[in-house]
Amino acid sequence: MCGRYMLTAHQEISERFLLRQIPFALFALFNAAPSQELPVVVEGDDGERSVRPMRWGLVPRWQKPGQGQGRPIAPINARAETLLEKPMFRSLVGKQRCLVPANGFYEWQRHDGRKQPYRIRLRDDALFGLAGLYDESPDGVASFTIVTTTPNELVAPLHDRMPAILHPEDEADWLSRGLTDAAAARALLGPYPAAAMAADPVSTAVNNTRNDGPEILTQVEQTA
Repeated sequence: MCGRYMLTAHQEISERFLLRQIPFALFALFNAAPSQELPVVVEGDDGERSVRPMRWGLVPRWQKPGQGQGRPIAPINARAETLLEKPMFRSLVGKQRCLVPANGFYEWQRHDGRKQPYRIRLRDDALFGLAGLYDESPDGVASFTIVTTTPNELVAPLHDRMPAILHPEDEADWLSRGLTDAAAARALLGPYPAAAMAADPVSTAVNNTRNDGPEILTQVEQTA
């Protein structure tokens, strides 16, 4: 599962993801959480990339107004292995894929009866693109979900899932409107190499979604 991530390298998004312009203000996000509107990269029919604000938690366009009230939040994650089996995701894999810019995500490991959060990042702290799917309701509300996959050796001790980080050379295919073969798109997904990543124990301030500042990244002594 991926339930929190960070995007503090927001000023680099345009160059990193080959965007011509960003039509709204971007701010550093230390604790991006479900239900928030967050920047997502998509490709148009003309092949041009753009960034759009979308709500994290997929609401399919066929869901009727009011349907699902009283249930948990719309799915924030979709398992890569079953994308083609789930009706909610199957139709999106072939035509409505997106990249979710991030430069870190969080997972928790239990230590002595408590959960210790870890920030997981690339070793060079570079921006990366998480594989996502999106949809848009008839009234124009766009939402997305992050695709997860099996964990690499770094993440496995913390969680049995990790977000599907795309290799930079695969991002163009994942975004491409010309790639309509859902199975070929799914083949791009898998655990990112552990050797290219690092995990740092950080402050439990990340546990509260109201905390969204650099204090979250304060490294703490790792317990045994």
